Amino acid sequence: MSIKLNLGCGDKKLDGFVNVDFVEAVNPDVVWDLEKVPWPFEDSSVDEILLNHVLEHLGQQTSVYLSIIKEIWRICINGAIIHIRVPHPRHDNFLTDPTHVRPITVEGLQMFDQELNKQWIANKWANTPLGIYLGVNFKILSYNYILDPIYIDKLNKGEIKQQDLPFLMRTNNNVCSQINIEWLCVK
Repeated sequence: MSIKLNLGCGDKKLDGFVNVDFVEAVNPDVVWDLEKVPWPFEDSSVDEILLNHVLEHLGQQTSVYLSIIKEIWRICINGAIIHIRVPHPRHDNFLTDPTHVRPITVEGLQMFDQELNKQWIANKWANTPLGIYLGVNFKILSYNYILDPIYIDKLNKGEIKQQDLPFLMRTNNNVCSQINIEWLCVK
């Protein structure tokens, strides 16, 4: 029987999920520090994970971050969906919180996609094929960027155009406040 995990739930516990947090005071279903592996879940036992403003708090040391990625892959079934919500790394919401230790980006999560890894190797690109190196495989199913209210207003007023946004997000802070990513576990 597969389970659903709400990892780093804080006070946002969800019905139908096993709510996990290391803070006992929030009364999670499971008290666990996600930087400590292995997690208390069986191999291939999870069909859905929610990481809502959690992943950016984990794995300041690269080895710890990579062990977390391996642990997600270990506990997920083939086809499991991982819902990731993170602050955009160029937004003050990310930059001002001293507990944010790692920027999470779509491109960074694509490094765990073995199909892309093989293309990079074949093309002799410098991208690190982490999926192959770690023996994990995840694919980005979808992603979207949530604009900061100031830029939503500018867009609505016609001060900027939709096609301007990719350039603005790459060159300016505080354009995008959040990234929502749906990640697929492939086994």
